[in-house]
Amino acid sequence: MTLGAVIGSILSFLFLLFLSPYAITGIVIALLMAIFVVIFLITEAITLSRKLVLKRFFCPFRKVNVEAKLRPSIFTYRPYDDVVFCSAFKNGKPTCKKKCLDLPELMA
Repeated sequence: MTLGAVIGSILSFLFLLFLSPYAITGIVIALLMAIFVVIFLITEAITLSRKLVLKRFFCPFRKVNVEAKLRPSIFTYRPYDDVVFCSAFKNGKPTCKKKCLDLPELMA
């Protein structure tokens, strides 16, 4: 880029800034709103993995009543993303395919 092109782009920016402030203000407000939405979604995605929900329900696969700690979901079609703890297993860590996440009891 030549010096003339740089000066021309600076002058055109200043021309837009002073002659159409409403257009620039609208663009700046829209960019700030987009930045705030992205920051909100990132913080929700980070903090949501630390929140756990305790649910009690009948597990039709193990045929017992279980108590499970579930991680809520924000980006999927179902309300819970993962089973962190389940009382149906000895050590509490589920080793099944976690089909209980699709049960109608957990959709409400």
